[in-house]
Amino acid sequence: MRRQTRTASGVPVRRQSYGKPSRRSGAETSVTVQEERSLTGRMKKEQAWEAGVQRVRHGVDRPMLVIILVLLCLGTIMVFSASYPNALASKNDSLYYIRHQLLWLALGGILMSVLIFVPYNVYKKLTPAFFLVSLGLLALVLVMGTARGVAQRWILIGGFSIQPSEVAKISLTMMLAWYIDRHFEETSNRLDKRASLVKGILMPGVILAIVCGLVLLEKHLSGTIILGMIGICVIFLSGANVGKMALCYGVPAVAAGVVYLFTNEYALQRILTHSDEGADVLKEAWQTTQGLFAVGSGGLLGVGLGESRLKYNYVSEAQNDFIFTIWCEEMGYVGAVLLVALYVAFIWRGITIAKKAPDTYSSLVAFGITCQVGIQAFLNIMVVTDLIPNTGISLPFFSYGGSSLIMLMGEMGMLLSISKHSYQKK
Repeated sequence: MRRQTRTASGVPVRRQSYGKPSRRSGAETSVTVQEERSLTGRMKKEQAWEAGVQRVRHGVDRPMLVIILVLLCLGTIMVFSASYPNALASKNDSLYYIRHQLLWLALGGILMSVLIFVPYNVYKKLTPAFFLVSLGLLALVLVMGTARGVAQRWILIGGFSIQPSEVAKISLTMMLAWYIDRHFEETSNRLDKRASLVKGILMPGVILAIVCGLVLLEKHLSGTIILGMIGICVIFLSGANVGKMALCYGVPAVAAGVVYLFTNEYALQRILTHSDEGADVLKEAWQTTQGLFAVGSGGLLGVGLGESRLKYNYVSEAQNDFIFTIWCEEMGYVGAVLLVALYVAFIWRGITIAKKAPDTYSSLVAFGITCQVGIQAFLNIMVVTDLIPNTGISLPFFSYGGSSLIMLMGEMGMLLSISKHSYQKK
C-alpha cells in the first residue's frame, strides 16, 4: 500500500512523479514525449495511491467541538466578570457588554451551525468571490470607515460595526489555499526553480502584500502583523523554500515596517515606551502596569471568579484586549496554565484535522484557521505580560467584540466541516 505524499510540513497533496529530466537533443518532440511520460507517470501514481486509501465521511471532530465550546463558555463568563464595573460606570448598565456579547454569540452560533453542514468543496468554489468582497470592504473602510483612536478600522451599518480586517483573516487563508491548490504542479516542482519561485512564492506574496497593504493603510499595525504571519504560515506549509521566502518577504516587510513607524508617531511611541524602563506608569505605561499588577495579584489559585479588584477602572477596557489579566487575577496561576493548555489543545487538534483533510485546499484552510487562533492567543498573552509592545491584539473566544466573534465562530464552522471528511488506510 502506498503512503500519502506530503510536504515537509505535513500538508496532504496529490502524489506526483516528475520522471527523469529530458536530455537536450534540440528537438521539441523529445520534450513533448517526456512531458507525456511524466504526466502518465503522475496519473498512475495518483491512481495507485487512491486505490490504497478509503475516504470516510463522518461526524465533526468531537474533541475539537468540545474545546471550542469550553473556550466560548469560559470567554463569555469572563466578559461579564471583567466588564460590569466599566459598563456600570460608562453606560449606567452593568449588563450592557454581556447583553451584546450574548447576542453576537447567538448569531455566531447560528453561522457556525450552518457552515458545519456546508461541504468544504463549496467553500473552494466561492473563495475568489469571497476574497474580492473582502478586498472591497478593506477599500471601503479607507473611504467611509470610522476611527477609534488613530486607527480607522470599522464600517458602521446601522447600529452594528464591521471590522473588515477580521473578514480578511479568513479570506486571505482561503485565497492562498485556493491559489496553491490550483497551481500545485508548478509550485511543488523543485526541478523547475523558476516556476517554484514565481508560482510558489512571488505570486502568493503578491496576494499577501495586497491584503496587508490595505490593512496597514488603516493604521492597524497589529492586524497587519497577524495577517502577515497567517499568510506566511500557509505559504510555508504548502512546501515553499524557507530561504527564498525570507529573502522575498523579509526585506520588503522590514522596509514597510520602518517607513510606517517613522510616519506614525503613535505606533513608534508604543515601541519606545515598551523599551523605556523609566516610562511614566501613570501615563503611557498605565495599562500595561495595571495589567501586570492584576496578573501578579492572582497568586497561585486566584482571588475567585468575579472578585477581581483591578477591573474597577484600573485595567483600561478590561473586557477587551487585557481580559487575560483579569482571568489571571481571578483564577490564578493554575487557571492561566489551564487556559494556555486549552489553546495548545486547540492547536494540536486543528493540526490533526488539517493533516487528515482530503485535499490541499481543505488542509491549508484548516492549517490557516488553526494558525490564526494560535498566533492571536499567544501574541495577546505576550502583550499583556509585557513581553512585546502593546499593539491591541484581542484574545480569541474571550475578548469582547461583535464582528470578531461572529467571524471566529464562522471559521470554527468551516474547520468542523473539514473535520467531517478524513481518510482511512485500507
